[in-house]
Amino acid sequence: ADIGLWDRIRIESAFHPLLIGGALMHIWLGEAFPSVEALHEMNKKIINNTLTAYYAYTKDLTLCKKCNFVHGEAVRTCPKCGASDVEIYSRITGYYQNISSWNEGKRAEFLDRKRYKVLN
Repeated sequence: ADIGLWDRIRIESAFHPLLIGGALMHIWLGEAFPSVEALHEMNKKIINNTLTAYYAYTKDLTLCKKCNFVHGEAVRTCPKCGASDVEIYSRITGYYQNISSWNEGKRAEFLDRKRYKVLN
């Protein structure tokens, strides 16, 4: 959904205490190198101001099969050598996988993910 990060966290975290089986909120990052300070501030804000039980930051990764460079975003060509022979990895539930191994529904969900920039 096209919703701001803090609205999403506030709405989603309200349900966490009701889910006795547990809940994990994925925060899909939309930048290759988020600021450590901004992530620290976001952690404090989530922990101190919401009912979020568990959360995880996830950034997509691109592996160039030609030069083995790993980039912190999903891209179609290697930003280092320009090769288009790349593999894109992202988290599916709790672990990273090459998205080419995902089923059609999960690949569609990957494309629809709302990714956020972490700002101070």
